[in-house]
Amino acid sequence: MTSDLSRDSVSGQHPSDRSRRLANAADAPLLASIPSIDELGDPVLAINTSGVLRYANERASAVLGWDSVAVVGESVLPLVHPDDLNLVAASMETVTGKNYGKLLRIRARHGRGTWVNLELRAAIQKSKDSSDGEDLIVIVARDTTDRHQLDFDQGDVDMLRSVMNNMQGMVTLLSGDGRIRSINRAVTRMLGHDPELIQTEPYISYLHPDDRDRVLERVHAIPANASADFEARLLSSDGGHHVCELSVNNLLDDPVVKGYIVSGRIASALVDAREQVDFLALHDNRTGLLNRDGFLQAARAMMADGGGLGILVIDIVNFRSINELYGEPVGDAVISAVAERIENVRWPDLITARLGGDEFVMAIRSSNDAAIEMLRERVGRDVGQSIILEDHEVNFAIRTATAFDPAPRALDSLLVSASNKLMSIKRNTHSKSGGISFDAINERRVQLDQLRASLNSGEIQPFFQPIVDVRGTVTAVEALVRWVHPVRGVLGVGEILPLAQMAGLAEAVDDCVLEMALQFAHRLDQAGHGNIDVHVNVDPKMIASPSFGHSFLNRCAHLEARPEQIVVEITETDLLAPSTISLSNMNKLRRAGTHVSIDDFGTGYSSLAHLLELPVDGVKIDRRFVAGIDVDAAATNLTTAIIGLSNSLRITCVAEGVEQPYQRDRLFELGCQAFQGWLFSHAVPPDELLAMLPNIAATISDDAPRPIPLRS
Repeated sequence: MTSDLSRDSVSGQHPSDRSRRLANAADAPLLASIPSIDELGDPVLAINTSGVLRYANERASAVLGWDSVAVVGESVLPLVHPDDLNLVAASMETVTGKNYGKLLRIRARHGRGTWVNLELRAAIQKSKDSSDGEDLIVIVARDTTDRHQLDFDQGDVDMLRSVMNNMQGMVTLLSGDGRIRSINRAVTRMLGHDPELIQTEPYISYLHPDDRDRVLERVHAIPANASADFEARLLSSDGGHHVCELSVNNLLDDPVVKGYIVSGRIASALVDAREQVDFLALHDNRTGLLNRDGFLQAARAMMADGGGLGILVIDIVNFRSINELYGEPVGDAVISAVAERIENVRWPDLITARLGGDEFVMAIRSSNDAAIEMLRERVGRDVGQSIILEDHEVNFAIRTATAFDPAPRALDSLLVSASNKLMSIKRNTHSKSGGISFDAINERRVQLDQLRASLNSGEIQPFFQPIVDVRGTVTAVEALVRWVHPVRGVLGVGEILPLAQMAGLAEAVDDCVLEMALQFAHRLDQAGHGNIDVHVNVDPKMIASPSFGHSFLNRCAHLEARPEQIVVEITETDLLAPSTISLSNMNKLRRAGTHVSIDDFGTGYSSLAHLLELPVDGVKIDRRFVAGIDVDAAATNLTTAIIGLSNSLRITCVAEGVEQPYQRDRLFELGCQAFQGWLFSHAVPPDELLAMLPNIAATISDDAPRPIPLRS
């Protein structure tokens, strides 16, 4: 059928004779009574409800270039542009319920194979013969191809050019023979090509020579009005090339484009990811040294070049004990320090690698074993040094062993030989601890075991420190974790947190404190102190959990704690780049009445303007700034600014760490309305706090104003 569309006639009949024959045919009885239909200036067609053409007037044949004799009896749906087919099908399904259809704009295939733009309206014509006739959809169409082209040229071209030039991705318009018609600014920005010089040039000449045949094959295989995505290297104006992700649209049949549109972007992320994968395949991801596979590959290449080969294996004495005594972060720091020192050893033909854990290996080319022994001495002198972490010295030692073969045939045997020697050294020097006290290690192990048991025994619990207003009235309390140790007494957060992190119990400790703080809030409420808020610190990992907001409010309901009595404190450094989930949880808590406050404010090195962007109800001035009032100018200025901004935003500002009366008085002069610190009370057990509530008094002045309330 498609090949017949280009012919004017297959019967030799005059078009008007053919129309009349069709009009009087049994296939279109409803149109036979309209003799003037051939004189209409617009195409008229009749199709049945399945899309089969039953009639086309003379104008339809002229506008669409169809051979109506050949087409009648065939479905016209394949002649509709694929992008418009769903619209046509939907209109055909609903036309029977309308007097006439809505004006449609579609594209139909011309007999020459191009696309014609049509505006058409349809109406259903019911058959009068209920037995043999069929309902027909009569369509009156108008050719708008020239108007569409004029509108495109005159009305939209400036806008489309502006859109193209402001797109971030590269866009190139090609003619049907693959020559460049135009490019957007992104092509110039990313590849450096001059739009005037590149115009009319073959696009293929800007592809890397090794990619041209592959790209041509892919493009030629793209069907009409379809697209294909692939990678290729595009040449830049400086002679280099970039790996790009390209999408090519075949619009050869489009009456306006009549060519290809190539869009793309430099695949820098993809290239980086591939390079990272390639790197990690042969390198240790923690230290950057070669891994086992990388070492074997490099050492075998060295062996292939000839000469003797020396192997030096290294491990850290009692590395497991370092982790247990100081924690895994310190252990990681020791690994990194050893790797860096090994990497900094300068030696001809040297290969360095980390085989795993605390085991490292070095290989050198040498004609005798003296060189490998010299390297061993150098490593022993330079690598096994203590490191300083946060003003704390961490001592450790290393062990080394060597193997040498003047004519190596198997790398594995050399590695096994060196490793066996190292194991022998370990067995014979097991009593050495590398500068780590076994007593200290054993003591830390005991402490870790005790901490695990304390969570079940109730020894881990919150004490509560009062927060008072300018009259000395307790307005809130903060839950601070304590370990009521049966031997060592009450231990603070400085003793608990490092152990909890080593044991992986930090979240369990936080969860325990939160649970007991909510229980105490209910006790306060039952004792007639429901106006006293309970502050509790929340770990950033908890508030970043999608379920935190829901679980927190459910826990409040379960423990009968009023959400509006709770203040959730989050450290400022954890809010420098809060996640969407964290912000959502903060807003969910505030909608339920729970207040959100920033703890240790001023230590995160963020601007005060950051406070405007966060959904918070209050801040706590860090104790270091309180201690520096009128002593350190910077601390005084920052404290003044925080108080001023808090007052202007109508959010609560609490000064923590208030230990001296002059600090309290000076903070009051600056406008601070709430205070926390040893001047008023230490953190005390729940029962003791309930007993002391009526007796706490640290009135600054009888006519002092009430504290500024939390904003809603």
